[in-house]
Amino acid sequence: MSSVALPDVLRHESLEVGASPLIRHFLDRLDLPGLFERHLPALPGQKPALGSASVLTLLVHNFLLARQPLYAVGAWAARRVPEHLGLLPQQVCLLNDDRAGRALDHLFRTDRASLLTALVMHVVRVFDISLREMHQDTTTVTFSGEYRDQAPLEQKDRPVRITRGHNKDHRPDLKQLLYGVTISSDGAVPVHQKVWDGNTTDDEVHTETWDFLTKIVGGVDFLYVADCKLCSRDNMHHIASRNGRFLTVMPRTRKEDKAFREHLGENAVEWCEVHRCANPRRRDGPDQVYQGLEAPWRSCEGYRVLWYRSSSKAVQDAEARQKRLDKARERLAALQVKKEFDTPKDAQEAAEKILLEEEVQPWLQVVTKGKMEEQFKQIGPGRPGPSTKYERVEKWTWKIEVVEDARALKKEALCDGVFPLMTNDEGLSVKEALEKYKYQPFVEKRHEQLKNAFGVAPVWLKSPARVEAMLFVYHVVEMVQTLVEREVRKRMEEEGIESLLLYPEGRPCEAPTAHLVFSALEGVRRHRLLDEHGVELRRFHDPLPDPAREVLDLLGISLAPYGLH
Repeated sequence: MSSVALPDVLRHESLEVGASPLIRHFLDRLDLPGLFERHLPALPGQKPALGSASVLTLLVHNFLLARQPLYAVGAWAARRVPEHLGLLPQQVCLLNDDRAGRALDHLFRTDRASLLTALVMHVVRVFDISLREMHQDTTTVTFSGEYRDQAPLEQKDRPVRITRGHNKDHRPDLKQLLYGVTISSDGAVPVHQKVWDGNTTDDEVHTETWDFLTKIVGGVDFLYVADCKLCSRDNMHHIASRNGRFLTVMPRTRKEDKAFREHLGENAVEWCEVHRCANPRRRDGPDQVYQGLEAPWRSCEGYRVLWYRSSSKAVQDAEARQKRLDKARERLAALQVKKEFDTPKDAQEAAEKILLEEEVQPWLQVVTKGKMEEQFKQIGPGRPGPSTKYERVEKWTWKIEVVEDARALKKEALCDGVFPLMTNDEGLSVKEALEKYKYQPFVEKRHEQLKNAFGVAPVWLKSPARVEAMLFVYHVVEMVQTLVEREVRKRMEEEGIESLLLYPEGRPCEAPTAHLVFSALEGVRRHRLLDEHGVELRRFHDPLPDPAREVLDLLGISLAPYGLH
C-alpha cells in the first residue's frame, strides 16, 4: 500500500482516543472535577491557567491507563485527544512534574476527610452501592531513601512519618507507611482510605476507621469485618458499646482458642456442613468443604465464638506440620551423628533449640543418653616407662534420642483446618458469618493491585506530604477501576450476556476486569487534516473493534468520540 505525500500547507494530526472517553464518563458521574474544585482551598493571587483540580483529575486518568512517573505525564497527555482528558488544547503544554507536584501539595492542604466523605456519599447515591457490610485491611507502602528531615511528632497537621516498622513487603531494611482501605461487600468498592505513620500497629487503626464509616453510613447499621487485629478488648468494646456490629478472626493467643482445641482433642464434636464449593486450584480435585459450629462458651467479653473446619486448610495444616517434623528430624539426626556432648544439659539445650526453631516442641521429645568409656591416665609427670603407674578414669559422653509423642500428634491432627471467628452480631448464623468473612480476600486484592498493577511501591517521591496526597489519588483510582468492573458485570447480568471477547485471540471473558476493558479500547486514534492556520479540514478515526463497541454499548457511552453515531 503506497502512501500519498501531503502538500506542505497541510498537516496530519494523529492523537489517541483509547479508553479516555470511558474513563471521562465515570469521572463525570463521580463529579470528581467538581468535588476537587469545591474542596481544594483557594490559592492566593491570580487564578492559574491550569488549576489543581484539572491536574489531579488528569493524574487519576493517567494512573488508570499508563502509570507514568510525574515527569512523563505531560508527554503522555500530548499524545492523546485533550478534550477527552478534560483539557483545552492550549493547556496540554502547561503540564509538567512541577505543576503535578504543586497540585499534590494543594491536595495535602485540603480537608481530605471531608472530600472523601463527599466523594463516597456521591458514589453510593449515583451507583446505588450497599453499605450494609464493609471489610477493612491494612498493608505497608515501602520507600527507598532516608527521609531524615521530617516534621516533628508534635507539629499540628503534619504529614505522616515515613519510618521503620513491621514491613509486610518483607523489607525490614526499608522505611514505610501504613496504608488502610475499607471496601463494601457490594462490588468491593473502596469507601475509605487512610495513611498512618510507618510504625503504627494494625490494632490502632480500627476505632478511627469505624468512626469514619459511621459518618458515611449515617449510623451504626452495618457489619464491620476485619482480621485478627480487630480482636482486642478495646476495639471490640468501642464498636459494641455504640451498638455497632463486628466480625473478626480470633487469634491463636486467646485463651478461648486453647480451651476449644483441648476440648476438641478430648471430646467428640458434631460438625455441620455450612459451605461447599468447587476446588479453586484443580478442576478434578475434591470439593472444598467447610464445617462449622458455635462454641459452647462465649469469649471472656461475652461475644459469640464460631468455629470452622476447612477441608483444604486441613490438608495444608497436615502437610505443613509434616514438613516441619521432617526438617526437625533431619537436623536432630545430623546432631546425633556429628556431635557428642560433655554434659546432659548441653545435649538437651542443643536439641531443644532445634525443636523451638522448627516449632515442633509439642510433638517431639528429646531424651539424653550417656555413654561411658574407660580411659587410663598416667599418674605423675614425665615420659612413660616400665614403672609408670596409671589410674582408671571413666569418661562420659552424651547423645540425644528423639521420641515422637503419638498421642499429641493425634490430638493436633483433630485440629487441622480449624479456625475461629468472633462476633457480637446475634443475628448471624454460623453459615452466614463464614460467607461474610470469605469476602475479606477482596480487600487484599485491592492492596495487590495498588502495589503491582499500579506499581505504587516502592515510592520515589521525596516529600511525605506529596506521598500522602498521591496515595489519596490512588484511592480514587482504585474506586474508578472498581466501579468500571462493577458496572460492566452488572450490565452483563442484566442483559443475560455470559461473556465478552476481551481476552487475546478473541477468547471469551466471563468476569471482565477494568484492565481488559481499557485494553479493548487502547490504540484507537483520531486523525485530522489541518491547513496552515490549524483549521480542521477533515476528521476520521481508526475502526472501533467489535469487543470495544460492545463494551461501550453495554455501558451506554456515546460512540461519537470514536467517530460513530
